[in-house]
Amino acid sequence: MLQCHKKRSTILHFGADRIVLILRGWNLNEMGYRVLNASNAIEVIKLATRKRVDAVVLDLDRDHAEVALVATEIKRCRPQVPTILLTEGTVLPDRAHELADAHVPKRDDLGMLAAALENVLAAGVAEPSKAAS
Repeated sequence: MLQCHKKRSTILHFGADRIVLILRGWNLNEMGYRVLNASNAIEVIKLATRKRVDAVVLDLDRDHAEVALVATEIKRCRPQVPTILLTEGTVLPDRAHELADAHVPKRDDLGMLAAALENVLAAGVAEPSKAAS
């Protein structure tokens, strides 16, 4: 069973497919995470810079350049917040290793994403979440 941190971690979740975004967000919420969903670049950057988040999950179902822009901006503004890329295949796009702290193939089960989240959060990269402002 997944061991969530004592303080409920806030995950910022970015993807284009609204149904997948909602379902994956719901599943993460059921695992004990607080989830903020965003479906466009402006929204995710605003949330990442204005809200307290412990980790960011970026789904590469979007234009890779857009995801790279979002990941770069998040790393610039909030370098302490770890980023996980959900990828379609095993070949990662250019600069993916620079932009993300972990990569999870989308074809794998939700448990792989949860394990990656626990790993980056346990590594102490992120600050503890406080009440979202």
